[in-house]
Formats: sequence, C-alpha cells, structure tokens
Amino acid sequence: MQNTNTANRSKTAPELPPPAHGAPGAVPPRIPLSDFALRVAVAVLIGILLLSLTYLLWRGVHVLLLVFAGVLFAVFLAALSDWVSRHTGLSRVWSLTTVVILLFLLTGGIGWLLANRLAVQIHELAEQLPESLKQLRSSLDRYAWGRLILEQLPNQAASLFDVSQFSKVPGLISGITSFLMTIVVIFFVGIFGAAEPELYKDGLLRLLPPSQRPRGRAAIETVAFNLRWWLVGQVVLMLMIWLTTTAGLWLIGVPLALALGVIAGILELVPYVGAWLSAVPALLIALMLGPYYLLLTAGLYLGLHILEGYVFLPLVQRRAVHMPPALTLVAQVLLGELLGLIGLFVTAPLTVAVVVLLKMLYVEDTLGDQTVEVPGEPGNEQVPVTQGVTESV
Repeated sequence: MQNTNTANRSKTAPELPPPAHGAPGAVPPRIPLSDFALRVAVAVLIGILLLSLTYLLWRGVHVLLLVFAGVLFAVFLAALSDWVSRHTGLSRVWSLTTVVILLFLLTGGIGWLLANRLAVQIHELAEQLPESLKQLRSSLDRYAWGRLILEQLPNQAASLFDVSQFSKVPGLISGITSFLMTIVVIFFVGIFGAAEPELYKDGLLRLLPPSQRPRGRAAIETVAFNLRWWLVGQVVLMLMIWLTTTAGLWLIGVPLALALGVIAGILELVPYVGAWLSAVPALLIALMLGPYYLLLTAGLYLGLHILEGYVFLPLVQRRAVHMPPALTLVAQVLLGELLGLIGLFVTAPLTVAVVVLLKMLYVEDTLGDQTVEVPGEPGNEQVPVTQGVTESV
C-alpha cells in the first residue's frame, strides 16, 4: 500500500526546472572548441596590436614631438593670420601668405644685421668658456672644500672642466642634418595646419562618437585658444628677455653681450630652469673679468628673473591657463630624462594642453564640477586668469 502511494505521488509531483545559469549547483554551458579557439586568437591579436602600437609610439615619440612643435607653429601662424584678416579683410590663404612673407623678411633682415656679429661672438664664446672653466677649476683647487667638490662631481660634469672636450665636435654633420630636418618638418606641418585647420580638426573629431563630437570640438578649440595666447606671450617674453639681458650686460661691460642675450631669450622657452641655465655662460665669462663683474652679472640675472616672474610673465600670459609650477617642473624632469633637449622645450605647451583637457573632460564632465574656469572655453572666452606669482624666484 505504501509503495502504491509513493508511486502515485511520484507520478503527480511536478518536475523542477534545472538550476539557472550561475546559481549554485548549475553546470555552465560548454563553449564549442572552435568558438574558444577563435576568442583566444582574437585576444592574442589584440594584445599583439597593442604591444606593436606601444612600441611604434615609443620609437616614434620624437617624431610625435616634432609634429606637436609643428602644431604649435601652425597655431602661431593662424593667430597672426586671423589678426591680419580682421584688419585687412583678406582671405585666410592671402593672410597666411602675407604673414609668412613678412616673417621671412623680418628674420632675414635681423639675420643680415646681426648674423656676422652674432657668429663672431658665438665663436669667441666657445673659445672663452673652456678658459673660464679652467680658471674656475684652478680656483677650486686652492681650497680643501673646492677639491672635495671636484672629487664629488659626476664624470659627465667633471668632463666639462676638460678643455680638450671643447675641441671635439663629434657627429657635426649628422647634427646639422638633424637640425635642418627638424626645421623643415616643423615649418611644413605649421604651414599646412594653418592653411586648413578645419580639415585636421574634423579628422580628429571623426574618431569620437557623434554624441561626443560637440564637446570634443569645444575641447580642441579651447586648447588652441590657450596655446595661441601662450605662444604670443612667450614670443613677447623672449624678445623682452633678449633685449634686457643684452642691454644689461653691455652696460655692465661684460663682453659677448649679444650672444649671451640670444641664449637667454632662447632658453626662456624652458620655464623656471631656462632662466638659471642662461646665467651660467654669462657668469663664466664674468669670472674671467674679476669678482666685481661676477657680482654685477649675478645681480643682473637675479633682477631680471624677479622682474620676469612678478611683472613680465603675469602681463603677457594673463589670458592663458595657469600652469602649476610644481607640475611643470616634474614634467620637465620627466620629459628631459626620457626625450632629451626637445622634451624640455615642449614641456610647457604640453602642460598647457594637458591642464586644459583635464579641467574640461575630467573635472567638469566626469566629476561634475562646473565652478572651474578655463580660459577660451565656450562662454568663458574673455575671462582672464588671476595668476599671482607664476615664477618661483
């Protein structure tokens, strides 16, 4: 009787469904071997593609920096062309042509006026610096602490005191060729970029989803706005440093003032560090004249550096985004170590672009903080930036 009841219950009991996928006790569905092999092959190909792309970027990072320098030149030419177009009514092409011709005439005129004298002074500077270094080493050898400093110098720094190092110019032809190639790449990238900026801007925006393209366009235009004003301010600052340094050294009586002023103007492209590096050759030349000239030269460079940080820079860079000094210095050390000299010269504009993109795409869009002000952002084009002290003395 019991067996009959059990059989009836078993017949009438409903069948339970199999456990859902992912539930305890569930058996995951088996992936066909062909699908698994296809997934593995796709994953391996993606990994190889990413590694290859990383390797190509690393090997071609100098080319990318040259392209970025060409973009900076294009932004500079576009800023001048827009100014000419607004005041003359010329089209973009004719405005750009006018700007390029005027720049050629200006640089050619300055070169014709100063080239011979500058070349002579640079040659004399190359001859006098080894003698000054030799005199400095002799002065340090007189004291115990001076000999200790010379012993603690790294081999690379100690080799600077070897006069014979200045008589060797290894790879001169390859160095000149590389420099000329750099100038050619920057020039033509700048010309093509300034002639048709919308073509390259639209090409970049094609890489974004359609819904993100308006914000991407705003970010690109804001970066261009800040780079434009940074470049204009930087050119003005370089000219001011060149003229004031040359005039100051000439008044003091330090020889080779024109060459030393040109060095100071060029190194102004390297924020914070460049101002102090430009003082080294001037101090070495002044050392040969005596302690009095050495003190005057040191005071001149210190005064110009203070004037630059508190007066010049806030005036010429007031419309560009503020660059945190610590961030700029860290970026200089990193790019200088990884990429050499060109890394130092592009650190500042790269920092400008990165700071703008971080503020817009991360702080505003991701974090939702709309209180941050970015010069050049739509609706905020004319907002000046209060910078305070932008250079550390």
